[in-house]
Amino acid sequence: MVSNREWAAPAVRYAHSELATARPRPIVRPLMKLHDVLPCLIALTASCALLPLRAADTRCADEEPAGAKADKPILFLDKSPVIVKYQLGRLSNDQLLLADRETTHPKFIPLWEAILGRPGMPAKVRLEAAAALAVLNKSDVPTELLAGIKRAAAAAPVVADLSKLLVTQKPDDLKHSQPALEALAGGDAPDAARQAAFAALVGIQPAEALWTFAQGKPGALAQLVAGLPLAPEGAKRAAFAGKVLPLLADSDAAMRRAAITAAAKLPGSEAAAYAALAKVIASGMEVPTAARALLALPRDTWPEAAVRPLADALLAQAKQVPVAQRTENDFLDVQQLGFALAARLPKDAALPVRKSFSTLGVNVLRLGTLHEQMFFDKIQLVAEAGKPVELVFQNSDAMQHNWVLVAVGAVDEIGLATEKMPPQPDAQGRLYVPASPKVLQATKMLNPNDTLRLRFNAPSEPGDYPYLCTYPGHWQRMRGVLKVVKDLDEYLAQGHAEPAAPVITEWKLADLEAELPKLARGRDFAKGKALFTSVGCIACHKVGADGVLWGPELTGVFAKYKGEARTVLAEILEPSKTIEPRFRPYEFTVGNDEPFTGFLLKEEGDTLTVQTGPGETMVKKFAKQDIKSRAQSSSIMPPGLLNLLNREQILDLLAFLQAGGDAKHAAFSK
Repeated sequence: MVSNREWAAPAVRYAHSELATARPRPIVRPLMKLHDVLPCLIALTASCALLPLRAADTRCADEEPAGAKADKPILFLDKSPVIVKYQLGRLSNDQLLLADRETTHPKFIPLWEAILGRPGMPAKVRLEAAAALAVLNKSDVPTELLAGIKRAAAAAPVVADLSKLLVTQKPDDLKHSQPALEALAGGDAPDAARQAAFAALVGIQPAEALWTFAQGKPGALAQLVAGLPLAPEGAKRAAFAGKVLPLLADSDAAMRRAAITAAAKLPGSEAAAYAALAKVIASGMEVPTAARALLALPRDTWPEAAVRPLADALLAQAKQVPVAQRTENDFLDVQQLGFALAARLPKDAALPVRKSFSTLGVNVLRLGTLHEQMFFDKIQLVAEAGKPVELVFQNSDAMQHNWVLVAVGAVDEIGLATEKMPPQPDAQGRLYVPASPKVLQATKMLNPNDTLRLRFNAPSEPGDYPYLCTYPGHWQRMRGVLKVVKDLDEYLAQGHAEPAAPVITEWKLADLEAELPKLARGRDFAKGKALFTSVGCIACHKVGADGVLWGPELTGVFAKYKGEARTVLAEILEPSKTIEPRFRPYEFTVGNDEPFTGFLLKEEGDTLTVQTGPGETMVKKFAKQDIKSRAQSSSIMPPGLLNLLNREQILDLLAFLQAGGDAKHAAFSK
């Protein structure tokens, strides 16, 4: 039986408050001794140097109005640790990143430590800080990441970020930090840090030795099992199969759930994992967790003869879930597994299984985004004509996205219309949604890590209805199709139960560098030009007569980099590595609390001029007082721009850029 629960500094403060004002105060207490106030006076003097004084304005930095410009700070890093900490603590993230930072003198260590340990810092900036500290401290990156985790013990988001970076380090580099990793894994650090430490140890320690180590530390064994999926080397994880799978029936709930999740990440043991997870579902314990683990197992490893028994057991458990809980994520995971199992059955057996799961609730479509790819995680969804649908849309990207369903054949019309829209919400609070009868459904703009549910009736006529993100510059690339069919169960019983996902290749510079000499000749101009459009470059850049100028002009990009194709390719693969000041994006929040991203074109007096999209119509002026917040952002160009292309397509696109849109360029000669 499934339970409902299962589904479901004092001196510095004185200096700031009492001394950092220009207004005289009456003496209401005896004078303090000089040695009591001297540290405060020194701290005040140093901090004031950070701030340009304005006429009749003696406010401190943290009293600046929202939206104030992040000027490059002047820091005195050769002062006492108290003063340095005070100076750095008063800086915003933007100011901190604008500060001069070097690896030539130990005085810069506190600055790099502040960057490493600040909430909200991008991963690449944290890695830069760890590398700089490694130089200054004559250590290595893992050592500095571990030190950063220790300093940030009370800041959970920072610990989580640094832990993720720790796991990405090479095993050879981690060996030097084995004692520190063991101390972290076996200690009382936050769970994220302990699990990351164990994941790192998986790559450098034999499985038997690491298991014995964890058994000797309180609560450590569960942390090791929970950390296993984080370990990057599949062969290393596989060595733990014989120890993890028996724990799926452990009496301790935390251990049991950790083992269930880890079971899907043990290469070579897929059949055994399937059998063990099926037993978990039959028992009625941890059903949603087991369902998620089974979905993570490759479908071709599911034993054919065991599919129908698992489908029956899963259906029996799903029927016990209260109706009110059947739109929650736990139930949706179970339902998704049911559909996936049905797809593995012969057609005559698949249809009744599919119908049984679909009748338990409304048709729920789950859609996400791929992090830093500017893609939806599914390019096709399926619904039954005229029937209720619930869309669960989760934005896992680092930038804002929405979901807009449009009439058949209307995607270009609606996409082009959004490029002319200012960042002004409509009556429903939605940004960049044209007032057109061809817009059938739409969500608001979702911030990173936000989730939204949208209920609607699918179109009454069968057909392929496009969906897209209408944030300016995104629609050319970020789109898919809602396939509306007459009979959903019949359609899905034909082997189409799984929503279609984009095929992604995580291209690295090393994968393509050897191919670059092929740019000399034999490329296809027509394909390169077409890719310039389909990939989405045309939405923000111009090459010859093609495209618009929102981002940098690309006609002469090869000349800019002295013909170095490698450099151009590197800039495309890592667009945030070098951002020209003119094209540095900022995320703004205005009075309606709806954030948007744009380029800061001009700042004059009390006015900001911001470009929020391509074209003159996307240039808007804002009063500073209306801007609640302003923060620098990473490039609006995603790093995964080329990840839907093959090698030849990438070369044709590069050739088009190299030629500046000239079809007669030598690159296109035979």
